[in-house]
Amino acid sequence: MTETKQFNLHESKPQPIFFISHGGPTFADKHDKVGSNVGAWNKTKQIGDYIKNELKPDYIIVVSAHWQSDAPNVIEVSVPGPGEDIYTKNGIKSHKLRPDENALIYDFYGFPQQFYDSQFHTVANGALADNIVKTIEESDLFKARTRERGIDHGVFVPFKIAFADTEVSDSKELDVDVPVIQVSLAGTPDIETHFRLGQVLSKYRDQNCLVILSGASVHNLKDLRAPGPDETYGYAAPFNRLLTNILTHEDPSKILQEFKKIPESPELNRIYVGAHPTNEHLLPAIVAAGASRGDKCKLLYTDLVASLGWNLYGWGLTESSGF
Repeated sequence: MTETKQFNLHESKPQPIFFISHGGPTFADKHDKVGSNVGAWNKTKQIGDYIKNELKPDYIIVVSAHWQSDAPNVIEVSVPGPGEDIYTKNGIKSHKLRPDENALIYDFYGFPQQFYDSQFHTVANGALADNIVKTIEESDLFKARTRERGIDHGVFVPFKIAFADTEVSDSKELDVDVPVIQVSLAGTPDIETHFRLGQVLSKYRDQNCLVILSGASVHNLKDLRAPGPDETYGYAAPFNRLLTNILTHEDPSKILQEFKKIPESPELNRIYVGAHPTNEHLLPAIVAAGASRGDKCKLLYTDLVASLGWNLYGWGLTESSGF
């Protein structure tokens, strides 16, 4: 296990990037008919196995839809500490094995008790968090700071599928054997801001760090339970296709431009607003595009359930990866 007070970044071949649509806490229940998706679950597990057995990163940096800073030019980086207690939801705290462990933020309400009992154990790394802050500050695009905070369900739910056994409530051991550092989104819905954030984080791909993005290709909770679990809305399939078409564009230099066209086009904006009434679940995909540095994007899985999109993407994957 890496000593969490130290870290050693070293040059490596570029690590790939993954974007995972994570649903809600019920994603962990493979057969939940609304909040999970068997195909997405299986693909997330395959990604985890590939990371553990083939990629073997030294660290994992993750950006989730469920953490935006409080200012449009500020990015925050998670570290453990007493301040994490203010993020305790429902009065429930996770069962940490050691002080440098990432606490879990149960940022969801009204779900069966099993989802609040579920544990997922990872450690942070304060030195690496400080390094990420320094990198972000030196970009001259953002202000950055560490924040005492745990990891939210946009991280620990898909990570538990990828790296652990969802049938076991608490393994009582570390579920990932390298440090996991969560980086926030900026406090703005601006597309270009998040594309630039991805560009800033991309340097870690060359230092044996894996960057994972967690959001949703379509995310409209208001419409989730209608018209029915086996039906979708008129905006859902078109936006799922649009997102894939942009991310897999034959000219990667035009991807940012294509994203910026969406809110400017009445027709595209109509399906955009339907698919993402607020766009925090889309922003991680835009961060991924920025971090890709023009690497080819591959659609790993696609599906829709009512108003949730389940697209998963990978960038920089070799032909031998099995994806």
